[in-house]
Amino acid sequence: MKSHIAALALLLLGAACAPEADGPAVAPPPVAVVPDGGTIVTDYGGQSAPVARYLRLPDGRVVRADVVPVAPAPPQAPPRAPGPAGGDASVEAPVPRAGPGRAIGTGSAFAVTANGLAVTNAHVVQGCASVADEAGRPIRVIAADRRRDLALLDAGRRFESVVRFRQQAVVELGETVLVFGYPYGQALGTGLNVTNGIVTGLAGPGGDASRFQMNAAVQPGNSGGPAVDDAGQLLGVAVGRLNDLAVLRATGSLPQGVNFAIRAAEVERFLAENGVRPERGPAAAGTGARAVSAAVAPAVFQVLCRG
Repeated sequence: MKSHIAALALLLLGAACAPEADGPAVAPPPVAVVPDGGTIVTDYGGQSAPVARYLRLPDGRVVRADVVPVAPAPPQAPPRAPGPAGGDASVEAPVPRAGPGRAIGTGSAFAVTANGLAVTNAHVVQGCASVADEAGRPIRVIAADRRRDLALLDAGRRFESVVRFRQQAVVELGETVLVFGYPYGQALGTGLNVTNGIVTGLAGPGGDASRFQMNAAVQPGNSGGPAVDDAGQLLGVAVGRLNDLAVLRATGSLPQGVNFAIRAAEVERFLAENGVRPERGPAAAGTGARAVSAAVAPAVFQVLCRG
């Protein structure tokens, strides 16, 4: 089947900021047409406007997306209220605005020290008047790096378990990966979700070497959650997925299992710059999804962005 990806840009959404389920569905932004190829990356940080939009060309150059000609948006259907979980809420819909103090977006985070220091995506906490966990406990944002899309949090409490790092921060093609997080915010309840798969590619959109590709499912609300190996050690931080509607328009087919994570090496550098040394070594007494889940789950929590 002939591919048209080189002729049209593919839109990638920051997967993890899930909208609250009581606002109207909003149409996705228009797709830019790029004659010589490229990938448009868009992140939503709890607002209806993108917090980052840029074009990564095949030769590695990065161009601001607002200088790229934009194709007219297709006609919009009248807004409708989202249905039950799994209904209208989708990765293509920007996060609706909300009143002061209300949760306007959600993400995931994980502890890297027992005294409460944790990591998430920068776009999860950007533009928030305040940040809290799923129990309403306040969270302090210590540092944020928009280029890496990482943020350091102080959860204000101790953790019985932390996500540990490998002795050497490498990612290998075909290795097992498990992703922990809170997809679709409160729509699926407050319980932790885990998906599994393998590392399917060693670069992100446009050959971005700071990311890797995996087929473990990532949904809105997963952003900032840990992607770990079969010993519970950090491979990366879930950050996004290909946008289904944009790929469908460009190629006539839906993408399957094309999700991305920020490499653990980038996380380590970010932590080092902020004076944090993560723990290393296997997290579980054994390998496999059950043992790893038991070891990693206590370190993962939900992040609520409040307007």
